[in-house]
Amino acid sequence: MPRGDFDRSARKAQTRSSLLAAAARVYARRGFGGATLDEVAAEAGFTKGALYSHFGSKENLLLALMEEHLASQVAEQIALFDRERTTWERPLAGSARWMEQLEQDPDPFRLFVELWVYAQRDERLRERLAGGLDALRDTFARFAAESAADAGLEATPHANEQFANVMLGLGLGLPMLRLIDRDSVPASLLGAVLSVLIRTAETDAEARKLLADPDLRGAPTF
Repeated sequence: MPRGDFDRSARKAQTRSSLLAAAARVYARRGFGGATLDEVAAEAGFTKGALYSHFGSKENLLLALMEEHLASQVAEQIALFDRERTTWERPLAGSARWMEQLEQDPDPFRLFVELWVYAQRDERLRERLAGGLDALRDTFARFAAESAADAGLEATPHANEQFANVMLGLGLGLPMLRLIDRDSVPASLLGAVLSVLIRTAETDAEARKLLADPDLRGAPTF
């Protein structure tokens, strides 16, 4: 690549990064509905045209911000997944970090909730948001597959995918409850519930079958 092209590419990446950082600050102050592209551009020290050039709209800017955040979450969860630990202990570190980040900086999660609400009325946004969450779901499904193999369990079709859905659902739902009523939802609850689920699945074949196929008729009584 010619030197000039490299320099332009580096400047473009830096501009994009600065715009995303500015958007995070403005959205944190104003919320998605109250934020404007003019304010984001002024915060970043660029023109509104630069924002449109990189993202095209306020919705695309928020999506890019969320996709970057989700990518960092995937990287952190992978780094914290330790196959040397007992299978039911493995979710503890990742869950603790997940909830710790909520305590340290709840704004990214609040923005995710705002984006989720907007996406209910916009099919394009819904598809983009679902695609971003797929990366987390795939990561959790891989964790489930590796833990099942380490526990010597027979592979059950769809069980890993459904376990990933449960992890994702708890990872999104419990933070929502904790932000509303912190005293009623311990930060450690997420890891504890996942550990209980893993131990149940490893010791009860019927439970594994039900997890793999939630529509299973004649479900067992636990």
